[in-house]
Amino acid sequence: MGLTFVADARVNGLLPLTYTLGPQDSRVGILTLSQKWNLLWRRQEATLSVNSRLIPNDDLLLAAISISQDKGLRQGETDLVWKGQAECVEWTQWDGEAEFIAYPEDIFLKNGSQIRKDMGWLLEAGGELALPTWTQRVNPDPHTAVYCPDQVFVHPSAIVRSAVLDASEGPIWIGESAEIMPGSMIKGPVAIGEHSTIKMGAKIYGDSTVGPYCKVGGEVSNSVFHSYSNKGHDGFMGNSVIGRWCNWGADTNNSNLKNNYEQVKLWDIASGSFRNTGLTFCGLIMGDHSKCGINTMFNTGTVVGVGANIFGGGFVRQFIPSFAWGGAHGMETFRFDKFAQTAEKAMQRRGLVLSDVERDFLQSIYEATAVHRTWEKK
Repeated sequence: MGLTFVADARVNGLLPLTYTLGPQDSRVGILTLSQKWNLLWRRQEATLSVNSRLIPNDDLLLAAISISQDKGLRQGETDLVWKGQAECVEWTQWDGEAEFIAYPEDIFLKNGSQIRKDMGWLLEAGGELALPTWTQRVNPDPHTAVYCPDQVFVHPSAIVRSAVLDASEGPIWIGESAEIMPGSMIKGPVAIGEHSTIKMGAKIYGDSTVGPYCKVGGEVSNSVFHSYSNKGHDGFMGNSVIGRWCNWGADTNNSNLKNNYEQVKLWDIASGSFRNTGLTFCGLIMGDHSKCGINTMFNTGTVVGVGANIFGGGFVRQFIPSFAWGGAHGMETFRFDKFAQTAEKAMQRRGLVLSDVERDFLQSIYEATAVHRTWEKK
């Protein structure tokens, strides 16, 4: 009994993030999609299959609960939820809201509204998930300025000192054992995951999520960090999605707005061509285990694959393939054995180990993405 997440034909639209994560593991708001579904489905005994790109909502949840075995809901030609084997299911068209992540930018576009929804669901869940508001904490820091305290939710184990928490335009959620260092300014809606650190003097603007075990400083606007990623120093990040185990060097910046204010195009890995996002603001998409050195400059609408290592002066190209090594001066291949050594060291610093299974999986991505490293063919 429980949930089964099923990827559909559009899953590759989310590359490079879905090289290493299922769409259901994408963090949109406080929680990942799978965490949202599990939270809402926790009291149900039936097994439900869910489109792995589908964001839950209350109406869809009630409809999913009510469908019987071998029945399902579909919108157009897209399967939403069903009970039983998909090939045996009798489908009903769903005319209610069905919200998906189809492309990486959907994650930051939907992040603010999802923070609000997640907060409501978490508080309704009760028990340990129902965190106290700032005004209910036993010894709140007297040097922290709190605006709209009824919209500020801080886990009792979190540390907040001499900060500004402004929830006048959206809630602020600070998770278990998180630390907000002195001088930090946070303007909601913002979610800070468990065991994450917001460095001194950081400026975190609305619609942003810092996932678990991250360290973030500088200026961040409408961006999402998944987990175990660092942007520990000054520099601007805007309208971006960062995978796991990524690291930004000091004073790295990304552009999120073109000088001519035209719509931003992103490299679509699945189609091998640029796709017009229709957005004026769109920054960086970075896959797992990618890193950049100090003073790296990312142009508007840049896509970085998995395991890339970027450094040097000047703006780098708008598509950096997986396991690339270099920068604006040119690229070569980041040898897999060298990459694996770096990944192992990064994980050891957090008390974790790169397992043989993970290493083999990453090597399969290394081999599959060789087609994008065009310099290897010369």
